[in-house]
Amino acid sequence: MNTAVGAPQITLQAIQSSQIAAIGHCPSTETLAVQFFRKGAPADVYHYANVTATEYAAFAGAESVGKHFYAHIKPHADKHPYTNTGTPAVELTPTKLSKELLAGLLTGREYGSEMAKEEEQQAKAAGLIVIFGASDDLMEFRGFVDDERGAPTIALLDAKGLLPFREDIQHDDDALKDYFARAPQVRAVDALWGKEDGYSWTYRTDVPHATFEIVEDGEPYCRGIVIDVADLALAAVPA
Repeated sequence: MNTAVGAPQITLQAIQSSQIAAIGHCPSTETLAVQFFRKGAPADVYHYANVTATEYAAFAGAESVGKHFYAHIKPHADKHPYTNTGTPAVELTPTKLSKELLAGLLTGREYGSEMAKEEEQQAKAAGLIVIFGASDDLMEFRGFVDDERGAPTIALLDAKGLLPFREDIQHDDDALKDYFARAPQVRAVDALWGKEDGYSWTYRTDVPHATFEIVEDGEPYCRGIVIDVADLALAAVPA
């Protein structure tokens, strides 16, 4: 182990882990940054060499980041030599998990293993809605919205989440009032089955979004999308 001077700056993303405070990655230098806790507070940041973007995606997307680190990175100091860059002079402001960052982490995931529970929790906390397909008749929602719809269909979303079907609201006056108050401001996401060569599921919407690729046995299966609730809230603000 070395203690580096002038180590490259890598933006850190705070994560939910009992041992690791934050992580980051520099694709151009294949450097992994890991900030550990010490006495319950974020402390030293270590840089690990030769960590590819694919390896980082597997690490960041693991159900337990800590277990993955101690199983696949820490024991392999010959492949991933590390440097202690010290504790940052100022407390780092956690980077908000963006739709683009999350989509990048999800790209290449296998059908049926799209998201870990920890990632779903992080997406929810960041106000991100992840949409992807399952089977030949389901539209899945994770993160800020945790639900599913029969598909192909058109889902209606706003800053509160997924708008229920009108026919599912019977004699609940409060639910009806909420439905009609929200309806004018919803944005549509159209789930499309078999409409694009090479994909079972794709999505069409005018809401700003990032895309990610889900594969099945190495072949493209679904082009999912990630939406930031903040972009849905903008629809409710008068021009």
